[in-house]
Amino acid sequence: MFNLENLWHTAANHPWLWIPLSGAALISLVLWSGRIRQPSAINLLAIGLMLPAINLCLVATSAIMVTNQISLDLATVLPF
Repeated sequence: MFNLENLWHTAANHPWLWIPLSGAALISLVLWSGRIRQPSAINLLAIGLMLPAINLCLVATSAIMVTNQISLDLATVLPF
């Protein structure tokens, strides 16, 4: 089992991971502030932008963290 410190260092070392994660955090701050009143714009931001960015970060971070535990054939397919 991995601790959160390893997760933070892994996400911070790869810019293609922290950029979508920080974008999702900024969008969540805008949505939390309540400045956007249109439900369609809220749905677009939350479902269309935030969820794919968070999913990308979680899947890619977990793939990076387990690269030493997967087979060599699968590791050659991964881009990192």
